[in-house]
Amino acid sequence: MDLKSVEQLMDLMRKQGFNHVKIESKDHKIEVTMQAASSMGAMPMMTHGMAMQAPAAPMSDAPAGTVKGFANGHILKSPFVGTFYRSSTPGSDPFVEIGARVRKGQTLCIVEAMKLMNEIEADREGVVREMLVENGQPVEFDQALFVIE
Repeated sequence: MDLKSVEQLMDLMRKQGFNHVKIESKDHKIEVTMQAASSMGAMPMMTHGMAMQAPAAPMSDAPAGTVKGFANGHILKSPFVGTFYRSSTPGSDPFVEIGARVRKGQTLCIVEAMKLMNEIEADREGVVREMLVENGQPVEFDQALFVIE
């Protein structure tokens, strides 16, 4: 996929109001997430073989990794704007509970974004110390979801 095709894809996303798209084929994999930025409109973030750097995370007064007293915990954040779900379907068991030991790659929740159900996986091994979002709650891009120690 060339740069012109990527630019056309981003223009289409802006026109249609999409904030995330993921396309995979045998030869290519591209994922584009549009993030609102103050006065600059939407800023693209891409993961692909091409090198394009994502905007830096906003600065915070709290030290990195500190949420509600868990100074050594790893914060797993939402990669999307959407709705947080603890289980795959209403009424089914949650993917994880507080105190559960999780492995890297294990599904922890789903964030529904534009009618697409995106499984959010643990990015490291550890124990879930806190869930920072309630089932069915809207979440923002980069919002803290879990504390994993």
